[in-house]
Amino acid sequence: MGNNLSMFEWGFCVLAALGMSGTANRSWAEDASQAPIDIGTQKQFFVDDEIIDKMENVFRLLNQPVKYQDNPIIELKPPQTVMGDELVIVSGSVIYDKEERLFKMWYEGAPYDWSHNVVAYAYCRDGINWELPNFGLIEYNGSKNNNIVFHRGEGEMAPGVFKDPVAKDPQRKYKMIYNSGKGVGIAFSPDGIHWTPVPDKKVAKVSDSPNSVLWDPQLSKYVAHTRSNQETRVVLQSESDDFLNWTTYGVIMEPDEKDPPWNRQFYNMEWMSYEGVHFGFISVYHVPGPGPWWDKVDIQLAFSRDGRCYCRAGDRQVFIPTAPTPGEFDWAMIYVMQHPIVVGDEIWIYYVGFSGLHWATRRNEWQGGAVGLAKLRLDGFISMDPGGSGTLTTKLMTMSGDCLIVNANATYASIKVEILGADGKPIPGFSKDDADPITGDSVRHTVTWNGSPDVKSLKGKPIALKFYLDRCKLYSFMFQTAQ
Repeated sequence: MGNNLSMFEWGFCVLAALGMSGTANRSWAEDASQAPIDIGTQKQFFVDDEIIDKMENVFRLLNQPVKYQDNPIIELKPPQTVMGDELVIVSGSVIYDKEERLFKMWYEGAPYDWSHNVVAYAYCRDGINWELPNFGLIEYNGSKNNNIVFHRGEGEMAPGVFKDPVAKDPQRKYKMIYNSGKGVGIAFSPDGIHWTPVPDKKVAKVSDSPNSVLWDPQLSKYVAHTRSNQETRVVLQSESDDFLNWTTYGVIMEPDEKDPPWNRQFYNMEWMSYEGVHFGFISVYHVPGPGPWWDKVDIQLAFSRDGRCYCRAGDRQVFIPTAPTPGEFDWAMIYVMQHPIVVGDEIWIYYVGFSGLHWATRRNEWQGGAVGLAKLRLDGFISMDPGGSGTLTTKLMTMSGDCLIVNANATYASIKVEILGADGKPIPGFSKDDADPITGDSVRHTVTWNGSPDVKSLKGKPIALKFYLDRCKLYSFMFQTAQ
């Protein structure tokens, strides 16, 4: 289920819409106690019913990102022998440094016996053609001719690295959490290359999977996700005000009775803060069993509006699937790298792919480990799709913009937007008959009525939007201040 429309997809839309149309909540037009939601100029998504009042013949669709055609983009060569001393890539973090205009990556290099894992550094300007510099900092296998920046002489590192946007100490501009053998440790760096660990501080007692950590602007805290083993593998959230002293918030993502028995192991959840919503990328381990999915790992999508309460998106469907053909670098397992990056009008999702199954090395089999890239259109996680034609009405809201911007693919037909008043009736000049049809595919359609985009007269007033959708995909909307 990609981002581009097809005749097959339209057929699927029609079938699915038959069972998924209807009312999201009791209409505000029928319930005067529902106060308007003040959205200001914040972008609005359709991952849940937060902004939706009513749907007719419309349903949500999870959209999968498109894998880059020249994957993998980083693969350590020459190929390694099973149980050898050479390295493969097993996890990592990636950022775009706006100050230096560089993509930067910290990846975990691992030998197949998982005995001396390291953190190595790569960079590039285009996000595709990566360079592995020779720093000469750390000796590995008798040589310093490598790009290794952190090595503790232990097993799995699982580094979560980021450049701190609120750092006050220049010596701690870059921050890392990693598996230290005695819990999840922390380290600081002024440049992302020279690292200093803090041995007496721990984020969590244990984790043996990829770790993620970021500054959360909504919570105004550093937030770390690590794996916790209970009866099943679950995602644990820890929080800190200073990156030194951590408290355990609790389990934020775990399987439940709606998950099939073979889908109840969550290795980790990378995440990103995106336009006021947190999106999580869950690594779901499918335990060995009688099916094509056995002993594999793929990605599901989750979201949170407060940074603590996460829900599954897209009815628990696969967001990033493993490759269909044995032998492909990501045929068996996929782990998203921390964290996806907005590049122009796309979201770039870097991930580590494995061609061998989860327990391959225990069977003395090749497992692989290389970096791939998948691209998603801006705001493209979830779309609202009609079963042919349908309508979506928002809840009552107030806004502070001058024009309405819609992210939608209306290549095959059109969208019209009607603006309703607090009485549920079309506002004169903004009715369906006044609305100019939106056609084509754009992440920034400017909505017009009788040729004009001006909605300044509606600022601060209770309004609702009614979308008339015809064979299209609606991703998001926002009221924007004129430039």
